[in-house]
Amino acid sequence: MELHVACAADERYVGHCAAMLHSLLVEHPRDDVIVHFLHAPSFDRDDRDLLVAHIERHAGTAVLHPIADAKIDGLPAIPGIPRVMWYRVFLPELLPDVDRVLYLDADTIVVDDLRPLWREPLAGAYVAAVTNVLEGGYARHPAELGLPAGQPYFNSGVLLFNLDEMRRGGCTDAIVRYARDKRLRWPDQDALNVVLGERCLALHPRWNCMNSLFMLPEANAVFGAAVVDDACARPAIVHFEGPAVTKPWHYLSKHAYRLSYVGHREATPWPDVDVGGRTLVNRVLRPLPVAATMSLLTGAARVRAQARARMTALQGPTALSRSDRL
Repeated sequence: MELHVACAADERYVGHCAAMLHSLLVEHPRDDVIVHFLHAPSFDRDDRDLLVAHIERHAGTAVLHPIADAKIDGLPAIPGIPRVMWYRVFLPELLPDVDRVLYLDADTIVVDDLRPLWREPLAGAYVAAVTNVLEGGYARHPAELGLPAGQPYFNSGVLLFNLDEMRRGGCTDAIVRYARDKRLRWPDQDALNVVLGERCLALHPRWNCMNSLFMLPEANAVFGAAVVDDACARPAIVHFEGPAVTKPWHYLSKHAYRLSYVGHREATPWPDVDVGGRTLVNRVLRPLPVAATMSLLTGAARVRAQARARMTALQGPTALSRSDRL
């Protein structure tokens, strides 16, 4: 089976992306996996060659797509999140002869067969995606974007794009026009939801098993407890979304799939993981249970978010960090 998968990274995230690709390729040894790697023209040549060799070593086909800097001029950014987040919106024009592509963020790993997802009937949908679980303080965010009541707000880390429909609908131009020179909380995700959300096919959360499914009580309200339990028990794609502390390369990470990430990372040309957050405070927090640790950390995050909200009210809208999601 031919499976087209797209991803993007800069030099800082290329090791994480390589771990994701290793997980993808070892799960699909008998499939023809074509990896479309989106990158800046200035992407390091040595890193590029190592990544291509890594893909080909595991029987994948690597196709490189440099994205001109001018393409993303004026599109909003978030501190700490590379601007490569925007590259996915150009896939309809980058792959003119491909009818669908699966986009995977660099902070995901594949843990089960993706062929059932690949075969998902898209009919007239622009995209298939999993609904994003929003913490209580952000519950009104979709409405603030102008999304109709009842329309789910999807997460952009795992996206099955219907490229034919997107080309017919002029979606790339519409996304860029909407986002350019705007201040958005989660820029690429917000713009994708505004333009594609009305024609989004909602997927079972096992196809994008986010940290929020394990950690946020709001997940049960979005999907139902039985569906959440099912997704966490048998995920197909694990997504380490959220703030730095939830990443498997963070000192405080206790994620159930942390060691899976480490194993895949060790099989890449970038085997050494730079562990973040090794501070004196975190050395104290590390022995605590996950719930207690996250309660302390998210409590502090809420205080910072409330302070920023007060400043926003005084100064006007500003782009907030994606790490506020959890």
